[in-house]
Amino acid sequence: MMQEKIPGSTPGLQLQGVGKRFGDVRVVQALDLTVQQGEFVVLLGESGCGKSTTLRMIAGLEEVSEGRIFIGGNDVTHAAPMARDIAMVFQNYALYPHMDVAQNMSFALDLAGTPKAEIERRVADAAKILNITHLLARKPKELSGGQRQRVAIGRSIVREPAVFLFDEPLSNLDAKLRGHMRTELALLHERLGKTTVYVTHDQVEAMTLASRIVIFDKGRIQQVGPPSEVFNQPANLFVAAFIGMPSMNLLDAASFTFALPNDRVLPAQLVVGVRPQSLRLADSAGVGPGALQMKVSFVEYLGTESVLVGQLAGSAEARTTAVVPGHRTDLLHQTVALDVDPAALHWFDKATGLRV
Repeated sequence: MMQEKIPGSTPGLQLQGVGKRFGDVRVVQALDLTVQQGEFVVLLGESGCGKSTTLRMIAGLEEVSEGRIFIGGNDVTHAAPMARDIAMVFQNYALYPHMDVAQNMSFALDLAGTPKAEIERRVADAAKILNITHLLARKPKELSGGQRQRVAIGRSIVREPAVFLFDEPLSNLDAKLRGHMRTELALLHERLGKTTVYVTHDQVEAMTLASRIVIFDKGRIQQVGPPSEVFNQPANLFVAAFIGMPSMNLLDAASFTFALPNDRVLPAQLVVGVRPQSLRLADSAGVGPGALQMKVSFVEYLGTESVLVGQLAGSAEARTTAVVPGHRTDLLHQTVALDVDPAALHWFDKATGLRV
């Protein structure tokens, strides 16, 4: 059957009104998303938000309940996974234990009847890119976790797909190795320039790898944008609270003295967002009427900075967080004054949750 093409430009991937139901439960709700050729797009959200289901629908491992999926301009909504010109890397490495690295990487090409000389060329090229040439004769049991993940990525590279799909590929690695593999993936994408969709719940992975981040909640897209945009201009209260470590402080504006923005029409009830990094210890000699008073109940020292956790005077919020320079465990159980630049405040409509 002839595949339908999108007229005009051909993005790497496009979802048009894509949804997924399991019985009466809608887990993905009418998603519209365009990924341009060569983009690295990260689907970010908490467990159960629909991001992995979306990736599996792109891969053809889940049927769509409604909507259409295009890859390279071709309608692949009902195409088999092998016909979609994609390669997927899973959380578990799924390597064949009885095969060596070279055999694991070439297995799909063997099945497709690719000529032997072409297989050897592709495996050698991928191994060189991933720095695993010296591992080609080893079995998976002889490899570390990071090496196994490189082999899984290499198995995808040799297929030379139009789109790479990654489903939380670093979650089984320890923290140090995750950091190293993030760098490796970024360099790999820069070298190959392939359209990539990457699923994770890890904000650091999203912020450091993505051209754009797609933030999910309850099966819906909450915001799409470059990392700097979703961090500095969160579209709603969910994104504001979700993006950033530590999380943004969200306060009832009526409980404090803040300078209201005068360049826009404001709703009756406001929530003001303050990043912990935007709060600074006030000089006691220069504390103004807008300073926040916080009783510090916990201090987390991180080497170059300290995270202060406490309760603001006059606030019903359970917890407020500030990040300050240096080793400040001396502030434990003290009441401190905190200042904030009005330009660093974020304003939200309390009724709708939307940024104003």
